[in-house]
Amino acid sequence: MTLTQLESFLILAQRLNFTQAADDLFISQPALSRMISALEQEVGLQLFYRSSRSVSLTPAGRAFAQQCPRILDSYRAGVDAALLAQQGFRGDVTVGILRDTFDGNAVRIHQAMARDCPQIHLTFRELSHSDLIRALLAGELDAAINSGEALPQEDIDAIILRRDRQCAVVPASSPLARARSLRMEDLREENFVVMSRTASLPGYGLVWKMAADAGFTPRVAAEANYVPSLLMLVACGLGISTLTDNLEHLSQDMVSFIPLVGVPLSCHALAWRRDNRNPSLPFLLDAVRRGLETGWAQPPSPPGA
Repeated sequence: MTLTQLESFLILAQRLNFTQAADDLFISQPALSRMISALEQEVGLQLFYRSSRSVSLTPAGRAFAQQCPRILDSYRAGVDAALLAQQGFRGDVTVGILRDTFDGNAVRIHQAMARDCPQIHLTFRELSHSDLIRALLAGELDAAINSGEALPQEDIDAIILRRDRQCAVVPASSPLARARSLRMEDLREENFVVMSRTASLPGYGLVWKMAADAGFTPRVAAEANYVPSLLMLVACGLGISTLTDNLEHLSQDMVSFIPLVGVPLSCHALAWRRDNRNPSLPFLLDAVRRGLETGWAQPPSPPGA
């Protein structure tokens, strides 16, 4: 059964005249007759009564004619949906996020996509820092909101969402909490609480790198798998740690975030593989770029809204 057969059947059902229907379709009357006969043979039903003087619908033909517009509309809607999907206007995008943080930029990205690209379904997947990077590099995610050092540039592109200051995280009762700023050298004699390798290999490695640059090896007293757990261990006095200042809101005033000077700022970025072929991904990237350019401002409401 073809679209042309259905459209021809519907025209003939409306006209009930082969000559007029053939004229409407810009085909010959014999060609229309052959098309209708082929349709009847395919569905196994007689759709029209034919005589030398008249044409009328059979009961099966009347029932089929009632459904034909829906069939045609469904077909056209399917073609439109397939075209939108091919062009990326409709589809799915999966973005990885860190599992134990509240990320305001993720919220802004979701709001921008819901407003600008409502036919693209945006899904967030929560992962540990180590798994986030592994899943992105393995192509299991379309993009990821990553914190810390930049990912390998030969494989990855990124949009910087913001830059965060590295801080020493110390118990609120520690003498270090009274400092306005610290250097890594000032932490030489302290015990450290760090993220475990399995939970955040980048975070674990960063502590060791910053300490090495300051000329010492950190004494690791405890490891944590989640940022809130790390903050709790610091508050308990097991040691100090380093985190970015955007996580200070999790501390409940039981630890202090003291800016570290002499260390690089941490990049908070949306990263994606250069070879990603998801046609909807460019719409996500455009929404993020527009959001950053406008400061994530909401567009003005139309008059009368």
